[in-house]
Amino acid sequence: MTWVVDNIQAILVVCGLVTASMVQFALMPSRAARSFFGETVDGPMADVAVRGWGLLIALTGGMMLWAAFHPETRTLAIGVTLISKVFYMGQLITRGGRFLKGMAGVSVVLDLIMAALLATWMWAEHGA
Repeated sequence: MTWVVDNIQAILVVCGLVTASMVQFALMPSRAARSFFGETVDGPMADVAVRGWGLLIALTGGMMLWAAFHPETRTLAIGVTLISKVFYMGQLITRGGRFLKGMAGVSVVLDLIMAALLATWMWAEHGA
């Protein structure tokens, strides 16, 4: 636990950069969805939803980057990130193997590692 607390700035920078990379969904939704999930999104509503989702995830990454250099914002940024990552992982896992192939499966593993590190920090700073 001490290692995570001592290195939270570096952890937030790395996690923030990885998470912010999801901006690709805001910029190129069909291409990103195909490469990430192996499926395409069709139609204007899907395009809007995927772009919005990609931007929100990228903003979460930006919050982590900000929190790395502004300790007073860490609890909020990490809390929002944990909720988002746990929800995302849950959605993919409950859908089964269809979405766990390729990069989406890799993202679940990376998000699990990130969530464990961030939850460890939360527990160390605010736990019982």
